Amino acid sequence: MRTIHKAAAATAVGAALLLGFTGTAAAADGPANLGGQGCPAVASNSDYYGTYVQHLNYTYVTGNGFRDGVYRVDYYNRQNAYQGSWTVEYRC
Repeated sequence: MRTIHKAAAATAVGAALLLGFTGTAAAADGPANLGGQGCPAVASNSDYYGTYVQHLNYTYVTGNGFRDGVYRVDYYNRQNAYQGSWTVEYRC
């Protein structure tokens, strides 16, 4: 029984670390976060520093049955100059 508890604890820690680096937990914070919004095809969000334009690349069903969307985020500063892009993942 003790071995089962150790294995369960190790699995939980491993899953938490994996989500922290690759899953929904790694999604953008603040105005750019689309988590729980149904995975729109395109979204634009602004804050004091600039604008985030997000384009849906694809969706997929995770191993636990949830639907996630992978987005390309383009960031523009307050002067509307392109600053770069990155990829994020959200739970739909």
